[in-house]
Amino acid sequence: MSLVLLLLLGLAVTSEAAASLCSVNEDGTRCECNIDVIRNPQRFLCFQASEVELKDGKLDESGITFNRNFSFAFIQINKLIFNNLTISFPLMNKLLPFMSLSQVRSISLISSTIEDVQPLLYPALHVRSKIRDFQLNKLTVDPSLLQPSFQVLHRWLFGSLESLSLVDSGLAEIECYWAGMLGNLTHLDLSGNPLTWTSLQSISQCSSLSFKHLTSFRLSGSNLTSLQPLCTLLSLTPALAELDVSRNNFSIFHYPHCLQEVTTLRVLNLSHSGITEVNSLFSTSLEELDLSYNSLEVFNNTLQALKKLDLSNNRLKRLPSLAGLSQLLELRVDNNQLTILIHETGNSLSSLEQLDILHAGRNPYQCDCDLKETVTFLNTYTVLNSISTLTPNSTLHQFIYEVYVSPPSSPTVQSLLACSLHHNLEPSSIHAYMLHRCRS
Repeated sequence: MSLVLLLLLGLAVTSEAAASLCSVNEDGTRCECNIDVIRNPQRFLCFQASEVELKDGKLDESGITFNRNFSFAFIQINKLIFNNLTISFPLMNKLLPFMSLSQVRSISLISSTIEDVQPLLYPALHVRSKIRDFQLNKLTVDPSLLQPSFQVLHRWLFGSLESLSLVDSGLAEIECYWAGMLGNLTHLDLSGNPLTWTSLQSISQCSSLSFKHLTSFRLSGSNLTSLQPLCTLLSLTPALAELDVSRNNFSIFHYPHCLQEVTTLRVLNLSHSGITEVNSLFSTSLEELDLSYNSLEVFNNTLQALKKLDLSNNRLKRLPSLAGLSQLLELRVDNNQLTILIHETGNSLSSLEQLDILHAGRNPYQCDCDLKETVTFLNTYTVLNSISTLTPNSTLHQFIYEVYVSPPSSPTVQSLLACSLHHNLEPSSIHAYMLHRCRS
């Protein structure tokens, strides 16, 4: 049985023995197999699956033959995943030519090791690669694989890629040699690698380097303490729309001037980064900003184009200024230190005419008359997806029963604590009842 037939076609078998090595989802589009199925092709049941995952074991040349006359016209597999495997590089060398003939467009290597790396001849790589998405996550491999001695392989693979992920793979430097072959990328993920300030800035020495099609860049969990080292790299990305630098170590966050000039940037993720203070303005082009899971006590930036703002899981004691956020569709301020949601003399949520979703739960709200404007505001909305985490004797739970009931005898009491508030829906059936002492 040829390896190509095994990986890319599959056999329609339904025996109990086969089920012990492979499993298929309900609609038959995804198949997951133990690597032992390579030696037992009669137990491979991934017929017409578009996604196949092989896992747990060693994949080498022993016992495997190749049929180069095989027809690929009816092959269905679009994505191949290799998970927790030790893979022989000489085997990959023989397998790659078949990739150009198949329908496979995406390859992922996860928590795996490539061994026996050595420069080899690639006489059969004259057909351009069809791989568009290449993902390496926690891959152990000899760094020499990125050296010029493998340039035939690099040109074949990198030139066609639109999405590349090198995550937690020990990448310490972006070298001009291979970076220059990635000009067609629209998505690049280098998260979890030990890239240093020097290595990020050294890219300025790469002549004629450009990522002109890149729209999404991820550098999460890379021990960054500032975004300044990214300025050189970002100057090569004129179309960048999404930047994820979450799970870094920013503390007091400075937004570099070079990023303010990236007028195409729409989405910025700064979550889980230990930020205690933001002391500079963000790009006015931003539409989505994620600052969740930090240690912010104050946030006063005004971004007029903003549509989504996530400040959940911080230490906010007051709702940030909402002046000018007329385009805001979604606001998340749950799990902070808010004691009141809306101040009668402050900026009101009611000025956010486009607001569709508000998450304001898990805050220590105080049950007093200052909640009057909050209740008035909420009474104009339909409350959906309520999730209460309160105990029956908690102060806020008592407040909910006294102030926000529908009607008092109804068992479907909605909780202010964790819910989504949707604007412009059918009028709410929930009636707000102010506390007796707050009635005018």
